[in-house]
Amino acid sequence: MLTQRNKHIVEVLGCLFLVYMSWGTCFISNKFAIESFPAFMVCGLRMTMAGGLMFLWSGLRGERAWPTRREVASNFGLAVFMVLVASGFLVKGQEYVASGTAAMILGAVPIWMVLGGWLFCGDPRPSLVQFAGLILGFSGLMLISLKQSSSGSNSWFGVVLVLLAALGWVVGSFYSKRHADETKLSLIRQSGLLMFLGGLQSLAASFLLGEFATFSWDSVSLLSVGALLYLVFFGAIVGYTCYFWLLRHTRTVVAISYEYVNPVIGVFLGWLLAGEQVDGVIATACCLTVLSVFLVVYPKHG
Repeated sequence: MLTQRNKHIVEVLGCLFLVYMSWGTCFISNKFAIESFPAFMVCGLRMTMAGGLMFLWSGLRGERAWPTRREVASNFGLAVFMVLVASGFLVKGQEYVASGTAAMILGAVPIWMVLGGWLFCGDPRPSLVQFAGLILGFSGLMLISLKQSSSGSNSWFGVVLVLLAALGWVVGSFYSKRHADETKLSLIRQSGLLMFLGGLQSLAASFLLGEFATFSWDSVSLLSVGALLYLVFFGAIVGYTCYFWLLRHTRTVVAISYEYVNPVIGVFLGWLLAGEQVDGVIATACCLTVLSVFLVVYPKHG
């Protein structure tokens, strides 16, 4: 018979594993999806479908509470950061950088979480070890940027987009954690509302950027459709639900620990399934990113 503490540990470990796998594989899934679909359309279709399914699921489980006007407004603002920017900018950035590179850039999210907590949320000042991790992480990002720019493509733009995606995720995570108790909606319904609103925002961005005008269903491949459906069920429904549960029930450093794993999964799958090059520079940048996150997160703080 599991004790309450042991049950909680099992739940945390289970959610962490699901987040590791669902989000670690999103980068290669995005790459396959944008072979046929425009970037913001991918994000919009993914999130509106996922949000609608989660709302339907919560209804089938017996939940009848509808969001108030205040909850809709709050989630609309949150969706700008955690869906439109964090997901939409990431997919758009992957048009210019490799999936493994995007994974490594987002692998530095815990660094920005620590800095943001210190500068804006009253968290303790980072220790010398954490500052060393910040420097290593910045060095890894510079290596990635220099490597990408030397390839001759417009990759600086992609790096900036992915960095903005990381910033959006950080801002949204802090906001979500601070205001988590202000809603009476269940985790499933609240996550569904967030995704649906963010999906609508992304579809609006896709329309305004002219993606609908250039899109043709005739050019859509079965691989891209499969990747999009994978992003809906695993990258959105499973990933977001588990992540928000972790934010509510564990320390922030535990919830964001998936960033240890994402760079490795992203680089490996990019090499295995998409033939992306992994040379000494990329391997060094990956090592620096993972080490920097470890140094930033490992000391107890907050």
